[in-house]
Amino acid sequence: MALSFILITACYQPGSQKQQTSTGNLESPADCKVVRHKLGESCIPTHPKRVVILDEFYILDAISALGIKPMGYAACFICVSSNTLSKFVSDIPDVGDMDSPSLEKILNLKPDLILGLEWQEKSYPLLSKIAPTVMIEEPEISGFKNTLKYIAEILDRSDLVEGILAKYESKVQDFQQQLGEKLQNKTVSVLGVDGASLYVNKLENNIYGQVMLDLGIQFAPAHQSIKNNGYIPVSIETLPDWDSDFLFILQNYERHAEDFEAILQQPIWSTLEVVQNKRVHPIILDVWGSITATQFIDDLYQYFISVL
Repeated sequence: MALSFILITACYQPGSQKQQTSTGNLESPADCKVVRHKLGESCIPTHPKRVVILDEFYILDAISALGIKPMGYAACFICVSSNTLSKFVSDIPDVGDMDSPSLEKILNLKPDLILGLEWQEKSYPLLSKIAPTVMIEEPEISGFKNTLKYIAEILDRSDLVEGILAKYESKVQDFQQQLGEKLQNKTVSVLGVDGASLYVNKLENNIYGQVMLDLGIQFAPAHQSIKNNGYIPVSIETLPDWDSDFLFILQNYERHAEDFEAILQQPIWSTLEVVQNKRVHPIILDVWGSITATQFIDDLYQYFISVL
């Protein structure tokens, strides 16, 4: 799916001392970039310097890869923090929870640009009064590579994208050279755990899935039956459909470790060949962009090399 595009234009009203935009005020008349997105049109500084992000995963990964340090970020208080990305915000104030960021905290940071995700649209009208605000399409839908390119355009860092993605592609090629033949006839299933049940996502609509597809990993046939977007429940009774050579269990909330323990007690669990072969691998969901995707490849390599 194509991302919204950027148009360079003058963005102020003649006779005004401030640039008027649909999403906030800039301090003085000058050329700016008009970013059109599903929630509106934002006139942002050509070279933004005080960026607040409403996310500690997708957007943080992208701007960190581009060498941008945010002024503040919105955290997910119920999620397992990213070990890979946490160093980029270790000394940066949070502006509340991703679901309901604090307008007061954001205002106090005096941002010249706010970056959020489309699902946070309820905050958009008020955020737009604080500073130019761009709500970015879900990276899991558009793909992390397209998201990186889009954010790079916004932040005037497009010249860095080719090098960043080249490093990622090099990792992919190294993985394929080392393990491609060994994994050629092996299948993988990827299920998430939430409460007493399991779920599955369409692989193309998850960044971890996009990375694994890039690596050439073969998936269990049941994955091909997933046509709809979003979370698809997987009943305990249908677990045998997901039996494979390797089973990855995704967890991204603290409570999921306990949820998974409850699933282990189900009688049908022990009947799976992948369980009997001890090739079930719980992983924290921590794949958001080029930085974490590269780390994910390293983690997959270490796991597979230890069991093959």
